[in-house]
Amino acid sequence: MKKYRNTAALCLIVLTALTACHRYDADGYKFDNSIYLDVSSRSQLQPATFGNKASTMTKQLSATLTYPAGQEVTATIALDGSLVETYNHRYGTDYELLPDRYTTFTSSQVTIPAGRTTSEPVSIDFIGLDGEGENHEGAMEIDKTYLFPVRITSDNMEVMNSSSVAYYLVRRSSAITTAADLTDNWISFPLLDQPGPQADAYTGLSSVTMEALIYVDKFDLKNEFGACAISTIMGVEQYFLLRLGDVNFERQQLQFDGSAPGFGKFPKADPGKKIETGQWYHVAATYDSQERIVRIYVNGKIQSEGKEMGTLPDGGLNFAMRAQANATGDERQFFIGYSYNDFRPLQGMIAEARVWKVARTPQQIWDNMYRIMDPQSEEALIGYWKFDDGKGNVVKDYSRYGNDGVAHADLKWPDGVEIPEINKKEE
Repeated sequence: MKKYRNTAALCLIVLTALTACHRYDADGYKFDNSIYLDVSSRSQLQPATFGNKASTMTKQLSATLTYPAGQEVTATIALDGSLVETYNHRYGTDYELLPDRYTTFTSSQVTIPAGRTTSEPVSIDFIGLDGEGENHEGAMEIDKTYLFPVRITSDNMEVMNSSSVAYYLVRRSSAITTAADLTDNWISFPLLDQPGPQADAYTGLSSVTMEALIYVDKFDLKNEFGACAISTIMGVEQYFLLRLGDVNFERQQLQFDGSAPGFGKFPKADPGKKIETGQWYHVAATYDSQERIVRIYVNGKIQSEGKEMGTLPDGGLNFAMRAQANATGDERQFFIGYSYNDFRPLQGMIAEARVWKVARTPQQIWDNMYRIMDPQSEEALIGYWKFDDGKGNVVKDYSRYGNDGVAHADLKWPDGVEIPEINKKEE
């Protein structure tokens, strides 16, 4: 019985402790509770950049408590135009308040139920951004930044001053503002695995250009398969592949694997040719079988060049191996962000991925890093994935071949993307 009573007492103590937790007693915390804007917990500056063709944009934010309260908490999230002067004085800018015609938001009442820490999200809708009619009358000025500051207030909860304000920097940009996050993900192309015009376009190639805009968040060194030495950009494994890193190679250096035409892995390892994390790059690789020249480009300039490289295989280069009459279904495939196994992805973002059936010239690479104005007229452009879809898991092919890509997992479309166009900075 003594043992039983001790066990029962222990259970009572545990039950009492658990019950006390659900009372959300403020005395159990070392600091006072407060309310703040969730988006401002890391930074008050909130980028709200959008492409120049977008007509609307929505941002969401919520009221958040430091810890659950024992009673219902109410708050108001509202536009506060007086904060424009505060911002400009602090940062030395002269931004204007966003004109009323570009939003319907003024204020919103929110409630955090007792025992909860977050309110329902509040939406700030930006509207009429590209104006009205064919002439886009009233459109927001391109590349001009406006301020839209919001503040949270509450009558029954202390406000955390450091995170009580969010400054939305609203900007209609001429730059690329949409990209896909390929972290632990990749893009496949079902139409290349069956006979048809898409597979035909990728068969019998004599020269090739592969290019893309990439932003690397991290370079994995280890995964469940062991050491990880590669981040894949695009191509066909052990055939014709553009990637970052390799075994016994610089982890952050571009490598062009030209096993099919026989020039092997190019270039040699060079620690001075690293791609860094946290910034956008335009990368490209070209192979001209007639001239037997291989080139790798970084930001529109030749980084590495090899001459007398490789020999075109019989029948040319074939990126649609499974669509051929004698295919077994085990042939390697063309992917963006995948090679060999699931854990060699490009851990970061991608935009403007393209494949050409010619070796583009240095001037063409430099002039067209960020967009192709009329892709349907480019006969040599056999694949053009802008990654500007902004939602969903299908990536549209803007070339004349319509070889749409499909994501392995749900694609993420990050906010705040703006890719600087460095080829506009030089005369």
